[in-house]
Amino acid sequence: MKKVYIDATGWFAIVHSGHPQHEHAREYLQQLLDTRVRLYSNVLEINQVISEIKKKCSLNLAVEFFKLIDEAVLSGNLHVSWLTRRLRRNGLRHFFTFKDSEINIGHCIIFEEVKKKRISFIFSFDDVLKKFGIPLMPQA
Repeated sequence: MKKVYIDATGWFAIVHSGHPQHEHAREYLQQLLDTRVRLYSNVLEINQVISEIKKKCSLNLAVEFFKLIDEAVLSGNLHVSWLTRRLRRNGLRHFFTFKDSEINIGHCIIFEEVKKKRISFIFSFDDVLKKFGIPLMPQA
């Protein structure tokens, strides 16, 4: 079974109707759901996108998104992990090996989590993640 990690940029494109990739992201998510892949994210990415939705869209949409995520987790359709000390430490260790200023700690935490869980690809519109060698989808 394929595993897909959705980062904050993927979630935001799915939710925000004004995002340039909104329709493409929604269609791609529907394809993933239809093929019954396992969806993953982490609480940091979810929190980040909730803040972005509240800031750029509305409080009501942020609340609705939170409810949908909560339902998806409770139903087992989405696996949302919490940041552990080990994951943070491994992410920081990896982060300190990069001289590239575009790469932030969050990118390294995503990479460590994807590697640990053997996730097939990342649903993201953050081109910086390409530097980690993990396939990004959807392709525009």
